[in-house]
Amino acid sequence: MSEVIIFQDLISLGEKTNLPCFENVLSQAVKYFYRCEKCTYSDLEETLIDDFKIRNDFQQEKLKAKILEFKNEMYWVFKYLKLIQFIQLDPEGFISISSKGRDFLSKYPPEKGQLENIDYLVSIKDYFVSFDLELDPIVVPYNKFIQFSDEKKAKKTLTSFFCSKDYDIQDFIWNKIGRFEDRSICRSYLILDRKNSDDENFYILGFFSLALKILTVDQEKLTRKQKKDMNLLRDQDGIPSYFIAQLGKNDMFKYNFKGKYLLDEAVNIVYECIEMLGGNIVWLEANKETDYVLRFYKNNGFIELQSEVQEDKVERIQLVKYLNTE
Repeated sequence: MSEVIIFQDLISLGEKTNLPCFENVLSQAVKYFYRCEKCTYSDLEETLIDDFKIRNDFQQEKLKAKILEFKNEMYWVFKYLKLIQFIQLDPEGFISISSKGRDFLSKYPPEKGQLENIDYLVSIKDYFVSFDLELDPIVVPYNKFIQFSDEKKAKKTLTSFFCSKDYDIQDFIWNKIGRFEDRSICRSYLILDRKNSDDENFYILGFFSLALKILTVDQEKLTRKQKKDMNLLRDQDGIPSYFIAQLGKNDMFKYNFKGKYLLDEAVNIVYECIEMLGGNIVWLEANKETDYVLRFYKNNGFIELQSEVQEDKVERIQLVKYLNTE
């Protein structure tokens, strides 16, 4: 996927967006810090909120909720820019671009209007990619995280997860993960960063959810090898198997944390389940139109099996991986 595609949804001043997106807010904050030699956090918040309200025409009852969501993203953008040392905070509480940030910007001196230019925003992305952010990931089951975390800190941590590419994934971890866990629909696992977490919150690098699910197949459309790999019995059209129901990276760490780590950890847990319960198939689904997602799974050992148009009218590809087979 090209860098321009990655950054195509970044907004410029005056452009309209229905939902605040982490990268939108990130680009707006970088622009503001560049234009102001020094500012306070309240200055940043007030300016960006005013701009957000001007660019959108939400009805009054929706505007308050959107502003709260926008404030939440501003808070995490601020923490992220401090974490990668793009900005600094002086003893009097004023924020400014750090020497590291200015060294980077000096290589790409912005001219008039360039901060709204997609090519310049791509060059800002290069800074985030090149910064060697040290992470120490650990896999934590969601139920253990909730059990041993302060309620306020846990809620703040979950709402630090952003996924602009698939808002349903973000909505799941913000609003549904607990309900699905309580009803045993799936089991979710958070990838937390031990290195940079602090007293206020943990940093979520990504998460995944696993479930037991029947993989429905039509034997007439399968090859002999596929039937053998699946251990299919004659006339069997459903296979109890392990399903990766959710998998996503946090936008905040998308340049510093690889999706392969997430997928490998999910498969490792499936291996543990196989040792106890048997089975040999793990599978998942991906939108047929998302070529880069399909390519990612195929590069990591998943094989395209079949596709189906589901209730939401979206055609999804089912991809499988055979475990413990010769």
